[in-house]
Amino acid sequence: MSRGLAQRSRGLGLAPGLLLLAPAAQASVFDTYGFGARAAAMANAHAAASDDYTAVYYNPGALTVHKAPQTGVGLQVIAPSLHIDAHGPGLSPVEPDANVGVHLGLLFPLGGLIQNRFALGAGLYLPTIQVTRVESFDPTTPHFYRYGALPDKINVVLGAAFELHETVSIGLGYQYLGRLDGDAEVEVDVLTRRFTRKDVAVDIRGVGGLTAGLHLRPTPRLAVGLSYREALSIEYDIAVNLLLKDVGRLVAQIDGIALYTPAQYTLGVAWRGDDVTLTADLVWSRWSEAPDPAPGFDVTLDGEPIHLDPIQADAAPVDLAAVDTWSPRLGVEWAPTEATRLRGGWGLLPTPLPAQTGYASYADGDAHLFGLGVGYRFADPLEVHQSPITLDLTGQLTWMPTREHAKQPDDAGADFASGGHVWHLALTFRHDF
Repeated sequence: MSRGLAQRSRGLGLAPGLLLLAPAAQASVFDTYGFGARAAAMANAHAAASDDYTAVYYNPGALTVHKAPQTGVGLQVIAPSLHIDAHGPGLSPVEPDANVGVHLGLLFPLGGLIQNRFALGAGLYLPTIQVTRVESFDPTTPHFYRYGALPDKINVVLGAAFELHETVSIGLGYQYLGRLDGDAEVEVDVLTRRFTRKDVAVDIRGVGGLTAGLHLRPTPRLAVGLSYREALSIEYDIAVNLLLKDVGRLVAQIDGIALYTPAQYTLGVAWRGDDVTLTADLVWSRWSEAPDPAPGFDVTLDGEPIHLDPIQADAAPVDLAAVDTWSPRLGVEWAPTEATRLRGGWGLLPTPLPAQTGYASYADGDAHLFGLGVGYRFADPLEVHQSPITLDLTGQLTWMPTREHAKQPDDAGADFASGGHVWHLALTFRHDF
């Protein structure tokens, strides 16, 4: 099929389709920005260093490290300043918006006969400005592939861990997302310009992916973590049936994947000294398995009442040419006093995509992740609990150097450049029961 036909079919189905796409969900914010202020300050190098409720995401096997029940609540502000600069006319790039979210965390070691060897954990992220949103743009529209509407998604993660030995723990978990299915039956009387029927049905179904972790503690100072997170995808499948009275019937099938999170394998090492903790992670992300993110359209126009033969068109697929990435993360935590912690971290986030020289315009580039944070432990000011409260504050910067995307001469579209940075501010309160 020609590119022009593909473009026309996209435009034909887009208007009714977007009405139904709006309530859907997005992929995990934890994967890009982190879960909890402590981990974010250390560039999310937490597969081995997790010792609180955030282990439910980073390594469910580490849920048994902390032996007291714990709750946590946090505030996250994500402020992108990413830009797409067109080097010619005709481009209308889409740049991500800011959002604010809150997260909750729970950790419950089970005592009794099993002596805290079994633990349960849960984590929740809830955006407050834009609660849920899905984005699927035409592949020719320049937009950021990995930094779009990530913060605009409710995310839930659950986990359980068992301590096989005082030096070995294993864990399993589950990340919950959702998929959107729906259909619309619309009838229009062209002569009177009235809708004679408007039926819309939308189903939101729970889907998700498994997580697993192994946490080893060969010595009191050394910990090794291995974790796995299954690939996640937000799928939508929407049928629009539009009957134009005395003219014909238009049927559009819209489906696709709004955003894709690849399967990830993480190896982490943490060393704890008297006053300093050093941690390092290496994350293998299977981006080579990423599907086409563009919305798919299958449109049929049957104009039998006006003696028009049926016309059918569908959208051409896009080859991302994505490759797997290896992301190193380094973190440090220093305790100048018994109650104070100072933290820092760096990570490299390689892009899985080549420069956009052809038909598609998925903006992306290698990025550097920097984190700085502080933690302070103090007594409960309300004197409700004897255990102290820990306050963590973090500033995180994701910096993407400018990348040029020069189109090939035989491809439509203007050249463009992309880059910028994303600020992430996190505030967390942690409290043991």
